Amino acid sequence: MNKTEYEKIEYYTITKNNTNNKITINFDTYEGVGKIANYMAMEVKSTKLPKDVYDIVIDPGHGGSDNGAENGEYNESILTLKYANKVKTELEKLGLKVKMTRDGTEDKENYGVFSVYNENGRVNVVGDSKAKYVFSIHLNSINEPNSISGVEIYAPTRINLDLAKTFADNIVKYGNSKYSELDVIYRKTEGVYVRTFRDWEIEQAKQEATQGGYEAYEIRDYTPYLYMLRETGGIATGAYVDGRNKAYGTNKYYNSNIGVEAYLLELGYINHNINLRNLMSNEDGYVQGIVETIKQELLGIE
Repeated sequence: MNKTEYEKIEYYTITKNNTNNKITINFDTYEGVGKIANYMAMEVKSTKLPKDVYDIVIDPGHGGSDNGAENGEYNESILTLKYANKVKTELEKLGLKVKMTRDGTEDKENYGVFSVYNENGRVNVVGDSKAKYVFSIHLNSINEPNSISGVEIYAPTRINLDLAKTFADNIVKYGNSKYSELDVIYRKTEGVYVRTFRDWEIEQAKQEATQGGYEAYEIRDYTPYLYMLRETGGIATGAYVDGRNKAYGTNKYYNSNIGVEAYLLELGYINHNINLRNLMSNEDGYVQGIVETIKQELLGIE
C-alpha cells in the first residue's frame, strides 16, 4: 500500500477576458470491502484572482548592490528595470495581474547576489505570488567585448520549447535584432538554450558542500543551472536551496508541487557596442517582442 500523503492543491488559471478558474485537487483514500485505493478529485470553479495571487511575475535582473553586466555608463540592473516597467504596464493593459520582484527602491547594501533567497528575495517573491509564469529580463556580457551579440532565451529542462522559441522570434523581429551567435552544446535551436549542470559542475558542488560542512545537494545532469529557472519551479525543476548552505537563505518553495514556469530573456550583449546602441534606441521594440509573445502564446491573441 502506498502511504504517501498528498496535500490539497489549489491554483488559478491565467486571466483571460477578466476571468479565471480556480482549480482544486483533493487526494483521498477509498476503503471498500477488502480494498483500499487512493484517488484524486478535481473541482473547477470560475472566480477572480485573490489579492495575493498574480498571473505573471516580471523579474528585472540584478539590482541593489549587484549592477550586473556593465559597459561604461550603462549597467544591466538599471536597464532591465526600465524594460520590466514597460512590460508590466503593457501587460496590465491586457488585463493581466503582474508583480515585480523589485522596483528600484531595494537596499543598496542588503539586496544583491546573496539575498535572492531571503524572505523578500526574488526567489521567494516569485513563490509568494502564486503566479503561473516568471520572466526574468537580463542583458548579457562576454569576456571579449564585441565578439558576440543577439538574443538568447533560456528555458527549464524537460519542457516544450514553443514559448521560448516564440520569445526568441518576436524579440528578434520587433527588436530589429538577431539570434545570438553563441554556439554551445545546450543551444537547442536559433535563440533558444537549455542550460543544465555539467559533470564538473556537479563535482564542484559536492566539493563545496564538503568544505562548507553540509550535505551535498542532489544535483543531476538535467538540473537547470540558472537558479531563477530551477528554484521557482519547485519539485518539477529540481529546486534544492533548503537552507543547509548557510551562505544563502532558504527557498520556501523548494519542495513545492506547484511550480512557477520560468524563462530567462537575455535581450542582447551590453558589451557589444552595436547591440547596445540598438538596445538603447529600440527599447519599445524589445518590449513589444515580449508582450506580443505573451499575447500570442498565453492569451491566444493574434
